Amino acid sequence: MFNMNDANRQVHIYNLTTDAFYTNKEQSIHNRRMKTIRYNNYLKKLENVDNRIKFANKRNQYLKQYIKDTIDKNTSVRELDDSFMTDNAVISLFDSVLTRTLQINENELTTDLIIVETYFEGILQDLINDGFYYNGEHYIFFSASAGQTRNKRSIFIKESVYNKHEGALMCGMTEKEINDKGGINTNKFLAYKALTASSSNEWIDFDINRTVVVDDLEYNVNSDFDHIDMDDYSINRQNMNVNIEHTDGAGMINPDISDKAMMVRLPFIKGSLIPMPFKQFAQEKANTYIITDIYGDQHDIRDVDVVFTKSQFKLHKYYENWADYQTRFSKWSCQAAVMNVEDTSRTARFNYQMLQTLTDITDDELKDITKHTANDIKNMGSKDTMLKIMGAHKANTPYQQALNKLPELLDDVYSKEVVKDKKKSLVKEARSGKFDIEGKFTYAHPDLYAFCQYLFGLDVTGLLANGEVFTNLYDEDKLDVLRSPHLYREHAVRNNVKGDELSKWFITNGIYSSIHDPISQLLAADWDGDQLLVVADQTIVNAAERNTQDTVPLHYEMATAQPQYITKDNIYDSLVKAYQANIGVISNNISKIWNSNNVDVDAIKWLSFENNFEIDYAKTLVRTKRPDRINERIKNHENQKLPYFFTYAKDKEEHKVVASNNSPVNRLYDIIPDKKIYFKKEVGELDPAMMMYNKKVNQNDELIKEYKRLNQNKKWMLSNNSDDDHGNSPYVHQVIKDELLKFGDQEYVTDVLVQYLYSKQTKNKTTLWECFGDQIVHNINNNIENNAGSCEDCKSTYRMKTKMQVRCPKCQGKKRSKNRNKKVS
Repeated sequence: MFNMNDANRQVHIYNLTTDAFYTNKEQSIHNRRMKTIRYNNYLKKLENVDNRIKFANKRNQYLKQYIKDTIDKNTSVRELDDSFMTDNAVISLFDSVLTRTLQINENELTTDLIIVETYFEGILQDLINDGFYYNGEHYIFFSASAGQTRNKRSIFIKESVYNKHEGALMCGMTEKEINDKGGINTNKFLAYKALTASSSNEWIDFDINRTVVVDDLEYNVNSDFDHIDMDDYSINRQNMNVNIEHTDGAGMINPDISDKAMMVRLPFIKGSLIPMPFKQFAQEKANTYIITDIYGDQHDIRDVDVVFTKSQFKLHKYYENWADYQTRFSKWSCQAAVMNVEDTSRTARFNYQMLQTLTDITDDELKDITKHTANDIKNMGSKDTMLKIMGAHKANTPYQQALNKLPELLDDVYSKEVVKDKKKSLVKEARSGKFDIEGKFTYAHPDLYAFCQYLFGLDVTGLLANGEVFTNLYDEDKLDVLRSPHLYREHAVRNNVKGDELSKWFITNGIYSSIHDPISQLLAADWDGDQLLVVADQTIVNAAERNTQDTVPLHYEMATAQPQYITKDNIYDSLVKAYQANIGVISNNISKIWNSNNVDVDAIKWLSFENNFEIDYAKTLVRTKRPDRINERIKNHENQKLPYFFTYAKDKEEHKVVASNNSPVNRLYDIIPDKKIYFKKEVGELDPAMMMYNKKVNQNDELIKEYKRLNQNKKWMLSNNSDDDHGNSPYVHQVIKDELLKFGDQEYVTDVLVQYLYSKQTKNKTTLWECFGDQIVHNINNNIENNAGSCEDCKSTYRMKTKMQVRCPKCQGKKRSKNRNKKVS
């Protein structure tokens, strides 16, 4: 079906800023401004230069405005300055529908796509309106994902390449067709178009003809809510009937195709697919196999393997019917893609947002829930703990794989330095509220039994009652269910129920909730791939239940995003408005209140309410307006400094935070230990020959000299550029690797470097592992299989010279020395 190992495939593209598109005049003004800024920074180091600093500041402001005015007057199509196409402008992206459709090879540095980061909006406007030229090719605006928009980044594509692949990327739909049917909200359209750029794996044997799209299950839920009035900010607790779309973003898949939940991407389709034996349901529970799609056409469920929902099909209004989409999908050879297949193997970690809302948690409870991380810190020098915290059991990276096979690597100075850095990070994270707990991240699922009842025209009752959840992960009677971001007190303590009928229909490791439960309103969650933290630690569960006795979901009417015609002007205007959203500030202000000495819960409700409007602002262009009395109350909190633990959580300087108080996260400073590591001798001596293909390789001074040079210059090649998927470190290490391979093949170069670096006490081996880690792991596996021995003295693994050898080289040397001493005496 698909190979999740392909998730590590990468391609490389350029990530540039808008100053790469300056005209000569703009570049000249920019250079003068940079000179002024440098001069200003120099003056700040001197004394009695206030007047000169004021002059420099004024000149800087003048030049900044001058360059903006000059940009606005530009009428020519911009050209990309080739001098900006450097190694430190390269970022690495994971494989996606976009890169596969464009047939970009793994590890290829392509110029088919270029990401542009906006500093001057006037240049962005020019690029969207007219595109730009590079090497004789014309580039046009493609799209921007929600994550890229937050970082003011946009994707541009060669026009010739886009024209060739437009049908595959757009499933035969055109912007003209969309406009002819009334248009669409611009930022939504950009996000839908950017789905092709999501990191994914191709669903190789996907059959579009065995799919259907049906209406979502909406169900009326009765519960108490804290209703917030948008106009006057009044908060009133009311018993309300709220219509909730319980399958928002979720569909079903035949378990014969996949027995695990996963996120999927098709052109203009996104969400999760959850294994559900819906054919068996039709046979056992319904009197029919026939279902009706969103266009009124009927389908036999026996001919269907995937059931999409209307909420997943973002452009359902613009296709004539489902057959129209299927026909275009096949005609243009469109791709289906899979991402984030269900995996509940990793240990979950708590975070400060979830902890800070447990305001009455005791020190004993804090010690109990942090005990696993505290023990890891205390025992950092032991073999088992070092292997655990370095992820040897996960074996995701070559270095982790090597540790798993050859624990003696822990005795090397490089490994000890990595452990020290990891311990420092672990202490810092734990004191900021991030620590291991008894919990799992897993997919949020609706009651699919209820959905099938709806699908086949039966009475909708579902299998779960209000307040109940079902998961295969834990047997505990009560669980705390959470979602990030966690702003208000969104701890959903629920009864974990079991039963044969539940296990028959709910077959994944996700967590299923009731259609009678307002849990999605409390957690602000939907079902398109949201992962919930399911906590089985009963200390946390008890504290959460205690702290949420008076907590009900918030309720308010959200604004609706209005359709627009897709035009270049609307694309530019929509992006610029989206740049104005600042969600992080609201989140930090909420943390200020939770960690204050007097928690103003109503202020937190108002800020949570505003946060959701801020998230949607780019689409709706609607912001809340605080009444004066509310604004004054909230401003009193916003004007305070950040909580003390932000010195750990976000590297804030001491003068930017308030003094520590007795809030839950601040108390972790005294609870989380920070002891010196004493490395215990629990592993044998490392035999570097175990990592080599040919242990008799000769030293190559020129190769070693070049390695040192590249390693020293690496920090200058690395940049601060990053994207939603990856930074540019993989590309830089690939460049280094290619340079070193000029001295010989991979086996030879690896052997020379291993012999040199592991013959001396050097901490600088990161480049070796990043460039040649796969080859080292291959050598270790080959040596273990063919000629490895276990030393009868130190128990280390070593490369045998003869079949009679029973000791590693070091222990054998000690044995000989001891025997010689005996003879002398």
